[in-house]
Amino acid sequence: KQWYQRRVRGTSVRHKNKTALELWAKEIAGASTGMAPGFTTLVGGRPKPTPILRYKPFYYPKELVDITVGEDEFKSSNTEFSQTQPQSPPEETHVVVNEGEHSYRLEELAFLRSGDKGNSANLGIICRDKSLYNALDARLTSAAVKEYLTFLGEDLVVTKYNLPGIGAFNFNLDNALGGGGVASLKTDPQGKAIGQIFSDFVIEGLKEKSCYLS
Repeated sequence: KQWYQRRVRGTSVRHKNKTALELWAKEIAGASTGMAPGFTTLVGGRPKPTPILRYKPFYYPKELVDITVGEDEFKSSNTEFSQTQPQSPPEETHVVVNEGEHSYRLEELAFLRSGDKGNSANLGIICRDKSLYNALDARLTSAAVKEYLTFLGEDLVVTKYNLPGIGAFNFNLDNALGGGGVASLKTDPQGKAIGQIFSDFVIEGLKEKSCYLS
């Protein structure tokens, strides 16, 4: 069955029946004059129902795929490849050493970037100086990240990956986007704002910032 969704600034709805959303739009129209200014979209007036296109990746046997380039046709080779199982990240350690009495927003100590991967998002954090790596590693645990981002939903699963070579961490946030992309009713369906939000995370027990940043 085709699912449709409709979005008005601050409000999103989803229904199997397109007519139901059209009825909802007529009933909600009064909110544009009786509620906060800018309630509807900037141009085009009342938004229209749009189909929900879900991202559904899957595996398909390679030998059943015929590849054509121009006039030449290539058949898949019969080479056997062993499938490797995904490796679990190492168990996290939580030894927090208080180095001082200063507290800082994470943005002052690291660069942050986030984005979508289907219904999941990833949050990348790179220390502004490698001397901060151990201190941030001990404080930026999967549990701490999940607690701070609990608004993303009850099904959120956070997995931490360490990249000590570049003084960085990558957090995989499963089930963070409510379906992801056009299938999501979230205000930020691609998770681009997660990094900005997490930049306010407070790191405590550090020395004066100048001791780390040259």
